[in-house]
Amino acid sequence: MHLVTVILGVLLFPKALSALKCYDSKCIEAGTGACTETQRDCPASMQQCGATTVRTSVGGMNVDVKMKSCVPSAGCGLSGSVNFGISRTSTIITCCSTALCNVQYPTPPASTSPNGKRCYTCNDDDCSTMLSCSGDEDRCISTRVELYGGNVMTMKGCISKSLCVSTDAVTHANGIIPGVSTQMSCCEGDL
Repeated sequence: MHLVTVILGVLLFPKALSALKCYDSKCIEAGTGACTETQRDCPASMQQCGATTVRTSVGGMNVDVKMKSCVPSAGCGLSGSVNFGISRTSTIITCCSTALCNVQYPTPPASTSPNGKRCYTCNDDDCSTMLSCSGDEDRCISTRVELYGGNVMTMKGCISKSLCVSTDAVTHANGIIPGVSTQMSCCEGDL
């Protein structure tokens, strides 16, 4: 019995020591600012370190949300943007697989050029205005959010293929905020 315990200890001890360690931080930067970070041991299900920057631009002002942490491989390499005309949100996630390798936050592009694709966008209840897509926004998006009391908000715009979410994922997300449900669809082609 002791021999089995010793053999298991020898086999499992290196694996216990080999847990990946990543930087971990979450912060919001409007203009300038610094993020405070710690080091974290990753669970066995997350063997990648990730760094994420989500930039939202509204009226010429940029607000960045930056995060570092352990991530599952399925969440790596995601990048893209969604543009509703009044606001544009870009997401970039980079990953690496060595200890404390997620040192740098990814930098969103300073600006992107129009790509020739057009989608509809909404101004209040009028969704007939045309919006020029830019960068890798190669799909059109239509969202409908039903709020408390039956109020409905519709938003349309441009989106990157990588950020289009399946109907199942949107249905799954609907239970997160009580009383709020979301419908989203992406389509290809001009307008």
